[in-house]
Amino acid sequence: MTNHRVYSVKIAGPAGLGIKSVGQLFSQILIAHGLNLADYTEYPSLVRGGHNTIQISFSTDKVFAPHQQIDVFFSIVAGHWQKHLPEFTKKTLIFSDETFENNSTLGTFSSLPLKTLAGEIGSPLVVNTISLGVAVYLFNLDLNLSKTIVCGFFKQFCDLNGRAIQAGYDYAKTNFSHLKFDLVVPKTLSKGINFYDGNEAYGWGFLAGGGDFYSAYPMTPATGAMHFLAAKQEAFERLKVIHAEDEIAAANIAAGAVFAGARAATGTSGGGFALMNEAVSFCGVSEIGLVFYLVSRPGPATGLPTWTSQADLLHAIHSGHGEFPKVVIAPGDIQESFDMGYQSLNLAAKLQAPVIVLSDKFLAESSASAKDLSKIKVKIDPGDIVSHPKIGFNRYQLTKNGISPRTLPGTPNGQFLANSYEHDEYGFSTEDATVSKKMSQKRLSKLKLAQKISPPANFFGDKSAKQLIISWGSTKGPILEALKLSKNKSKFAFLQLKTLWPINPNLKKIIDGFAKVFVIENNGTSQMTTLLKSQFDFNPDRIFTKNDGRPFFPEEIIKILSKK
Repeated sequence: MTNHRVYSVKIAGPAGLGIKSVGQLFSQILIAHGLNLADYTEYPSLVRGGHNTIQISFSTDKVFAPHQQIDVFFSIVAGHWQKHLPEFTKKTLIFSDETFENNSTLGTFSSLPLKTLAGEIGSPLVVNTISLGVAVYLFNLDLNLSKTIVCGFFKQFCDLNGRAIQAGYDYAKTNFSHLKFDLVVPKTLSKGINFYDGNEAYGWGFLAGGGDFYSAYPMTPATGAMHFLAAKQEAFERLKVIHAEDEIAAANIAAGAVFAGARAATGTSGGGFALMNEAVSFCGVSEIGLVFYLVSRPGPATGLPTWTSQADLLHAIHSGHGEFPKVVIAPGDIQESFDMGYQSLNLAAKLQAPVIVLSDKFLAESSASAKDLSKIKVKIDPGDIVSHPKIGFNRYQLTKNGISPRTLPGTPNGQFLANSYEHDEYGFSTEDATVSKKMSQKRLSKLKLAQKISPPANFFGDKSAKQLIISWGSTKGPILEALKLSKNKSKFAFLQLKTLWPINPNLKKIIDGFAKVFVIENNGTSQMTTLLKSQFDFNPDRIFTKNDGRPFFPEEIIKILSKK
């Protein structure tokens, strides 16, 4: 019988000692052995020092989200384990370069002489790779394969780090043989599987969807998407990535690019998106289909700049001033981050309206194993572009579905005005009441089409279940992982909203089919509840929120579902 147990390893230490790097190396090693994983990183807004962690949960089975309880904990520098006592069980193995008096209620503490071993190798910086060697031994992983992966990462320092992983492996074999786990590694090594964080997955989807212009000003946790795409400019010659002087410039540059014919997006987090709001309105009235990649973190103001939150939902939906159509979609995992990378471009081109892809730090900077996203081909919808317009082209023609024909600059007979003023069908500014009303209604009528073509909700579980969980975005993984592990999983179904605006009225029919409804959201005021209440009669039986900068973990959701 296959052992589908989920194992979790956590590595902690100060910034500057390669905490995330060694975690990602361990992930590569696990994937090469045919294992599935999900990880999660925490770090303060510091370049050096502080307390950084990365945790990887892995199994032979699908892992939807990282677990809170830890099996193996490495403190790269002495003393970092004290912050994680609630995550330890009696069976947790804790390794640190210090002397311990074991307390069986907290786990098994073991001294790991990282400084001494690193000194023998010749560099104090390899303490992270030594810890990796210990983990490779404890989980019965192939040392030679692990060395190959380590050398592929460090390249110029292959010999140094090769000796470091060997030293950790040998020390564990001599001193920790009684602590080995019973993980049965798949015999067939994985092929075509990699691991991506949400920013990278969104970037691959953007490229697959014909994205050729991206502008941004760096703002955690959205910066990873800009860095990823910037590094792809040589491989994708059509792609142009602009590091703008601020978020206002980034949004307006991207809007100009769409006007000129590009499939473009701009990326930021909450504070930067606040600066982009005038551009959102401009895209609304000028009917420019620009994508805004909004990766949330806690506010207000600077808030918790390196932590996570789902508190920008209503900010996104009500962004910009005045009334105009927009679409807000939210990916729930790595695959959906990819999907919405291209779907958002198609929606923006088709609807000629701003589209907001609403992610968060937890999803954007956490990784999971997935098939090779670079190989996926998708359908590209360029929208209603007219190549041979007649003389007197009316760019903002009144139509039933609100979608008017569009031309690209330089098209013979296709010239028109696009400005921020209310206008007539030809783009000329107007303050006429009748014309203004018709143009406003034309634009708003796009919302009906948006309801039909935007990503539908996901339903998980049995419709005969009595209780329904409703959520959106990055809570998807922890909820699915909790349902997988929960003894009460047959009692619950899960409805994941992927399009948060416009709300599809058919959702009410699904919700009304259940006796009890629970809402789970990673914000303090249950903004999705407020949103659904604004659209139809919605009265959930229980609401569970969290707003401390940390994501939900499966163990927390299992406790929620077990409450009577």
